[in-house]
Amino acid sequence: MVKQAATVSIEDRAAALREGRGDNVGIDEIANVVGSLVRGKTHDDEVEKIAAELRELLAYIGAAKGELIEMQPKSLSNRDIPDAGEQLDAIVKSTEDAAETIMDAAEAVGQVASEVPKKHSAKLEQISTDLFQASSFQDLTGQRITKVTRTLAHLEERLNALADAIGDEYVAPDPDEVIERDEEGVVENDTDLLHGPQLEGEGNSQAEIDAILASFD
Repeated sequence: MVKQAATVSIEDRAAALREGRGDNVGIDEIANVVGSLVRGKTHDDEVEKIAAELRELLAYIGAAKGELIEMQPKSLSNRDIPDAGEQLDAIVKSTEDAAETIMDAAEAVGQVASEVPKKHSAKLEQISTDLFQASSFQDLTGQRITKVTRTLAHLEERLNALADAIGDEYVAPDPDEVIERDEEGVVENDTDLLHGPQLEGEGNSQAEIDAILASFD
């Protein structure tokens, strides 16, 4: 479109020269017309170059968006990261329980140390002290896991914002909940069913397990 406008302008100039000078056109005037042509061509080339760069940029943005969608940021922010946070919270709870058990044992050993003959009490008191010191692992573990949890929360927030920015609303099904069976209904991916301890409040209770076992009698 720019090129066409530049060409019309040059033709108008040439027509104006012919009308005003006839066949007696000066070299300077011809140079002006040629200069206009060159400048118009240069401008067209610049516009085409910019257009090509814009097309390349748009293609790059489209490819990047496709790769971001393949990452499934919505699934990560709405399911995977929260699940990881819950697992970390469960670890902290387990270490707290373990530390309390160790401290209770240390206290019990210390109590026994005060009741036995002196030749044995020193050894028991040392064991009690060692147990108390060992229970300090929970504080360090809790602090480190808290840092990881904060990082996950920040990552969850950023991924959620990214999902909104690219229009990703798809949350993929949890692969741990997908059970593959053969034609006879036998579970094929049974190794995938072994996910370790269930979170508190999830899985079957001991009473439910006992009832299931009793049904086979």
